[in-house]
Amino acid sequence: MRKSILIISFIFLTTNLFSQKLTLDEVEKDLQKTYKKILLNRIETDTINWGLLESENKIFREKIINYTSNYPSTLTYSFDSLKKEKIDIVSSEDKLFRIYSWETWLGGTMRDFGNVFQYKLNDIVCAIPNDTEPEINKYDYYTPFYSEIFTLKSNTKTYYLAVYNGIYSTKDCSQSIQIFTIENDTLNNNVKLIKTKKGLVSSIDVYFDFFSVAERPERPLRLIKYDKEKKIIYIPIVVEDGKVTNRYILYQFNGKYFEHIETQKPKPKNKT
Repeated sequence: MRKSILIISFIFLTTNLFSQKLTLDEVEKDLQKTYKKILLNRIETDTINWGLLESENKIFREKIINYTSNYPSTLTYSFDSLKKEKIDIVSSEDKLFRIYSWETWLGGTMRDFGNVFQYKLNDIVCAIPNDTEPEINKYDYYTPFYSEIFTLKSNTKTYYLAVYNGIYSTKDCSQSIQIFTIENDTLNNNVKLIKTKKGLVSSIDVYFDFFSVAERPERPLRLIKYDKEKKIIYIPIVVEDGKVTNRYILYQFNGKYFEHIETQKPKPKNKT
């Protein structure tokens, strides 16, 4: 009954909210207040009500989709208070593409996240969630969080190189790079622009042991790098035990796609 009341209340609330124009400050405060309810029901309690937590997540998800769809200026708004709540908001250099990522707190050692992709198409700002996989596969589909967007301009096209992260346990993690572009009236997330031994691909995944990089100070981790001037993607080399080395596989953009130019070798040990 409690869950039903929450959903009905949410429908009434959102109908009322989006029938009136809010300032961006009011939008931000409402999103922060809503997300704090998720934290309250997961972190600041001795007994977790999972049904209530799921309902609060649905409310937050729908609000952020509605606000980013109906308020175009959110595409460049700072949302500083949301960032303080550890909500990742990363934007492209040209300010035409943005990704919002937040922890749902519905997971355990395998951390669960939500995403919304926001982009500008001509004069229209669009927002879509990144969890629209078919229901039949929902338990096999993992939603990561995005931590960085690099921008590559080539002739008449602009490509977005987005870095995303998976946390599957306290030890097992991943970092990946995915290429997007805005074309044909939509956001294309299947841009096969990296040439590997398996052919052209749209993404590269790196799986690693978190404890091998735990001492690095930056959070989120910056394992995958990009040199904007030379247009080179640096993919860290991970050895069999999951340890991240200080060596990289380099892919450089040649005007058509990223091609492999170097695999860095281990430095020889000093003779004693």
